[in-house]
Amino acid sequence: MFVCTGNTCRSPMAEGILKMALKDRGVENVEVKSAGTYGLRLTPASAFAAAAARAIGADLSRHRSRQLSREMMERADLILVMSPEHADHIGRMDRAALKKTYLLKSFPSGEDVSNADTGAGVLSIKDPIGGVFEDYQRSCSEIEKQINRILPEILHRAKKG
Repeated sequence: MFVCTGNTCRSPMAEGILKMALKDRGVENVEVKSAGTYGLRLTPASAFAAAAARAIGADLSRHRSRQLSREMMERADLILVMSPEHADHIGRMDRAALKKTYLLKSFPSGEDVSNADTGAGVLSIKDPIGGVFEDYQRSCSEIEKQINRILPEILHRAKKG
């Protein structure tokens, strides 16, 4: 589960990129979802996010935003957040979920966010909302780089079931 604020930019891009990477490798036993801490329900991915993802082969055309719920967190084996404030939100909703919550940039080698310095802006994926297309491209590229970095761990976990 990828989590950002509105579930229209960063987390949908991450979801689409990971789904594409798994499909390219023939992996079918991993369910990838995304949600927002303050997400509007059923809003499509932003046009710039969809275009940035499409440029690297990920399809966000069917994405509809979802607000993060306790049930979603309980179902998730792993929660990857874009910034420390998303982890703070998760902790307020369900402290136990922090045990499986990580900043995307610190997973898998970093500490879980219940022990992380919440002022660690360097570990955040900048929110492109309201920016120009190039801002979305930068975020998408950064997310793609991080997903490529963590993909071996995701594949390892998928093999373990």
